Amino acid sequence: MTFRAAPMMTRLTRRFERRPLVRPNLAYFLWRFAANGARTLRASSTRHAFADSPAIARTLTGDGIVVGPASGFLSDEGRDALDAATSQVAAKSRSDKVQAVLSGAAPPKGTKEFRIDLISQGIAGESPLLRVALDRRLLEIVASYLGMWPCLHSVGAWLNYPTPTAATSSQLWHNDPEDLKIVKAFIYLDEVKADNGPFTYIPGTHPFGRHVARGARCHARRLDDAAIRAVFDETEWRVCTGPTHTMILADTLGFHRGGKPTAGTRMLITFTYTSGTPLVQPSIWLKETPSWVSLPIQRAAVERLGTTAPVKPAKAKSDGPPASATAASL
Repeated sequence: MTFRAAPMMTRLTRRFERRPLVRPNLAYFLWRFAANGARTLRASSTRHAFADSPAIARTLTGDGIVVGPASGFLSDEGRDALDAATSQVAAKSRSDKVQAVLSGAAPPKGTKEFRIDLISQGIAGESPLLRVALDRRLLEIVASYLGMWPCLHSVGAWLNYPTPTAATSSQLWHNDPEDLKIVKAFIYLDEVKADNGPFTYIPGTHPFGRHVARGARCHARRLDDAAIRAVFDETEWRVCTGPTHTMILADTLGFHRGGKPTAGTRMLITFTYTSGTPLVQPSIWLKETPSWVSLPIQRAAVERLGTTAPVKPAKAKSDGPPASATAASL
């Protein structure tokens, strides 16, 4: 089964959207070994270039999250690219337009009132952000966790800032919808303390995790802290504060939230990795094919990304949101 069978695979797995599996089932085996069989074979047959990749992936498999300095997850080339990406994104955050929103002189723009998006969905082939996302060491770790060579699904950079309204959207506890297993990478571009709204996660609530069955007791799409405390004590939460270039890898099918800043800001970059048959189609595209991509795992990561903006589906006639709206609601 090649990725042409993606629509059929998606129909089979759709009912598991936002529901981390307690144990592998038929849909999972078909997803991994049939629809993504070639990717699974490449992951199992390719020798690791970095000796610690399996150990990092085991931590991710056990807890659903691993946190540390970005230098522990990136190659030398990736670290250089991260420095360049940090300078680029930080410069955009200092622009007059962004500062006007932060000061209240201009209204918020974008999909979320508490977040300023600092890059577009069209990614330049020579972008240092793309170089970080396709770093060979990072891809190797992600592949070890997913059990297959991954697809790059999204690239983002944003600035979160305090708002007077109650926590909403991704500031509430939720599970992400992109696939049966997901890896999202978050890299803080400045220090994140408790009042800057750190990413927070409940270990063991990811697919096949030790607390998935408990998590199933949380039925709402979005939950506030009081609702999640009824099932998971606050001592079980992993609050991810840290210095500049703290990096988080998490399967965000597990319960998580992006914290609500009460002071200062939170600036970060993020990448999402899925299988070749995700439930939600990628919203990013490449403005041109990156000339520097040379490794097979890198080429496989971008092979499903087009070089033009994806056509948005027609709005459904029903009162409900279109199927693609789940991606914008995260």
